[in-house]
Amino acid sequence: MVHSWIGNHLRFKWYENEGWNEYELVEEHEMRRAWSGESENGAKVSVTILDEQGITSEYRCSRVEVRLSAGSEGLLGGFQLVMPVDTKLDLSWKTHLTPLEGMTIGDIVFRSPAIILENESKMCALIPDLAHLASNRVIPHIMDYELSAHALYYGVSDYRATGHTYYKLEPQPRVVQTPITLSFYLVEWAKSEASVPRDYRPVEHFLWERFASAAMTGVEPDSGIKELERYTKYAYEWAFERWESVTWQQFELDGQEVGGVVFIVTTRQQPGYGHEDVWREKKSIWNQAWFCSLRSAYGYWLWGKAWGKTDWMQKAEKSLAFALAAPQTNGLFPACYMAGPDNRWEDGRWIMSHSRVPKGQNDYAHLLDCSWTSIWLLKWYGDINRDERIMGYVDRYVDTLLALQEEDGSFPAWVHPQTLEGSEYLTVSSETAAHIMLLCSLYRLRPEPAYLEAAKRAAAFLEKHVIAEGRWEDFETYWSCAGMWEQKQLGVRDARSGLYNQCNFGMYWTAEAMRDLYLLTGQAHYLEQGQVVLAEASLYQQIWQPPFHSVPTVGGFGVMNCDSEWNDARQSLFAGIYMGYYETTGDEAYRYRAYWAMKASFYMMYCPENGDVKAKYEQVHPHMKESDYGFHMENVNHSDGMAVGEFTIFDWGCGAASTALYELTKKQL
Repeated sequence: MVHSWIGNHLRFKWYENEGWNEYELVEEHEMRRAWSGESENGAKVSVTILDEQGITSEYRCSRVEVRLSAGSEGLLGGFQLVMPVDTKLDLSWKTHLTPLEGMTIGDIVFRSPAIILENESKMCALIPDLAHLASNRVIPHIMDYELSAHALYYGVSDYRATGHTYYKLEPQPRVVQTPITLSFYLVEWAKSEASVPRDYRPVEHFLWERFASAAMTGVEPDSGIKELERYTKYAYEWAFERWESVTWQQFELDGQEVGGVVFIVTTRQQPGYGHEDVWREKKSIWNQAWFCSLRSAYGYWLWGKAWGKTDWMQKAEKSLAFALAAPQTNGLFPACYMAGPDNRWEDGRWIMSHSRVPKGQNDYAHLLDCSWTSIWLLKWYGDINRDERIMGYVDRYVDTLLALQEEDGSFPAWVHPQTLEGSEYLTVSSETAAHIMLLCSLYRLRPEPAYLEAAKRAAAFLEKHVIAEGRWEDFETYWSCAGMWEQKQLGVRDARSGLYNQCNFGMYWTAEAMRDLYLLTGQAHYLEQGQVVLAEASLYQQIWQPPFHSVPTVGGFGVMNCDSEWNDARQSLFAGIYMGYYETTGDEAYRYRAYWAMKASFYMMYCPENGDVKAKYEQVHPHMKESDYGFHMENVNHSDGMAVGEFTIFDWGCGAASTALYELTKKQL
C-alpha cells in the first residue's frame, strides 16, 4: 500500500511526441512499496515509499522517492506521478489555483507548499521535499490536485506565467544524461472529536520542523531586529532628505498645513534629472488599507523622537492633520486626496476609495479604509498625543459603523455616505475583522460594552462564514492587479478544486481580531481561532531560499492562491502579529517567524547591505546611485518575472515597514 489515503493504482504521465501519454506503474512483488514503469520510448520511472518514522500519536509520514531516466532519444520534457486519493477525503487547501485544464502549481509558488485533504477523522497532505528541491532542480517541479479525477499529481515540467497570476504547463524536452530524482512527503494526522475543520496547525508544525526551523533559527531575533534599524534610516533619509523634493508633499487644505509622502514614485523621478513631475499614476496621498499615510507617519514620529529628528516629527504631525482633514459625511470619510489635472494640490479633490473598486461604487466609502485609518488614529491618540480631535473624529465614524452592523454580525464593505445604503459586493467578507480590531482598540481606551458586544458578534460571523469555509475574500482578491475573469468570480468556488479564491490580507485582520478578543475577554476559544487562522496564513510565508530566486526570500510573504508575488510588503504586518502571538503563547516559532518577516520587509531596498538586490537595480536602472539608497520596490515576481520594478510606494513599502519595526522594538527604546 502506498499510504492509507493513497490508492495502489499509481500511474504516470510522460511528455513525448508533443503530448502527454499516460502509463501504468507496476508494483514490484519482491520489494513491497516500490513501483516501476516504462514509457513507449523507453523512459523508465521508479517510485519508492519510505517511512520516515512509524505511526505516532502525532502523524504518520512517508517520503516518496521518484527516479526518472530518459528514453531512447535521451530527452525529458515532462513527468507527472498520478496518485488517486481516498474518496472519503475532500480537498481543503492547496498552494495555488489552476482553474483551466493544462494549468499547474509551479514551484515558483512553493512558499510553504502543501496540498491538504481532510474528513472528520483525519487530515492528509502532500508536501514537497524542499531540502531535496533546493539542490536537485534540474527541471522545474510541479504539483496539483484535480477535483474531477480526485487525484494528486507531482512531477517536473517547464511552465509559463499566464494571465499574470497562473501557470500553464509548457514542457520543453531537453537532453538528460543522468537520472533525475524527485522527493516529496505524504503525511497523515488523526483527528480527535474536538478537532475543528481547516485547522492547519499540524501542517504548519511539520513544515516548521522539516524546513523552516533550519532556515530561520540561526539568528537570535532580538539582536537581529535591532540590526534592521539601519534600513529605517535609509528609508527616512531617502524620503525626507535625498528625495524630499519629490516624495514629501506639503500644502494648505481648508486653511491648515497638511502633508504626506506621495503615493508612488518611479526611478526616473530621481531629483535633478528633470522628470520629477512625471507621474506613473495620479499624484495623490492615501489613507487606505494598503497605502496608509498615517501608519507611516506614526512610525516616523516615534523614530524621530527616539533619534532626535524633530523635523520628522513635524512632518508626521502634518500627516495627522491630513488624515483629520478628510471630510466626514455621516461619520464616513474618503480615503484619498488627488491632485488636480495640472498636478497642483490646490486644484485637488477627495475621492472616496481607491481606484480599483467594483463597478458603480466610486461614490461609496470603503469601511475597511475608514476602520484601518481609525485604528492608526487611536494608536496615535494612545501612544503619541491624546488629541481630542482624534476621539471626536473616530467616535463619529464608529457611531455609524455600529449602526451598519448586520443581524448576522457582519458589516457591509462599501456604503454610500449620504444614504448609508450598503453595496451588493462583499457581503460575506473577511474585511469584517478589521472592524473588530477597531472596536477592540476603542474599548481599551473607553470600555463601553457596546463595542465589545459588536466585536463578539462580528467574530461569530467570521468563524461560521469565513474561517470554517476558507472564504478569505476581500477587495484585493477581486479588485487589484489580479482581478476577476470568467473563472474567478466573487463568492464562486474554483471549478477544478472546489476552493474559494483567497487573499491573506483578511487572515491578518482576523488573527489580530481574535487575539484582541482573547486579551479582552480571557476566552481561550478566541486564541485558538486566531492560531488556526495564523496557521493558514503561515502557508503563505516563504520558509526557504529557492535556487530560482536571485534575491533573498526567507521569511517573506506571498499574497493569494491566485497571484504570484514573493516578498510582498504585507509581511511587515505579519511580523507584528507573529510577535503578538509569541508574547501571548510563548511559542518560539512565532518569534522567529516574526523576525524573518520583518527582515524580509527590507529585502527589496536599494542599499549596500542588499548586495544582490542592489546589483539587480543597477542592471535594470543604470542611473541609480548612492542618493537613491532607500528606494524600495514592494515585491518581486510581480508580473515582470524576476526583474525589480521601476516604482516604490513608501506607505506600503519601507515607510510602513519602518513603523512595524518600531512596534517590534519600542519596548527597548
